[in-house]
Amino acid sequence: MRPTYDRNVNVEQCKGGLVIVQAWYGVFGSSNKLIDVTVPLQCLVSNSKLILPEHTKTGLVGFYDVSFGEEKQLAVKYRFRNIMHEVMIEDSDPFEDSTTISPDSASCKSGGS
Repeated sequence: MRPTYDRNVNVEQCKGGLVIVQAWYGVFGSSNKLIDVTVPLQCLVSNSKLILPEHTKTGLVGFYDVSFGEEKQLAVKYRFRNIMHEVMIEDSDPFEDSTTISPDSASCKSGGS
């Protein structure tokens, strides 16, 4: 998954697209039963879009149920067009950041850094 993540981040950064800076999934609050889902979430980004289903996120690759029976949330800190954003959604809420980026004149080379 890491090579996919690295390629995805490189492509998105190059065009000022959607880069997941940090993402946590689980039970927030006093118990803080959380998992880092930054890498799997970035791997779901395609053409600067991230669309998550309207049901529990535990079925997504890289996610799992950290605490059966408790309400979970997804917190995402991301950069889009070089502006930082933060969002927190309930486990069963959909998320769609489908702002389309127009290709700019800059050319980006994919590959290693």
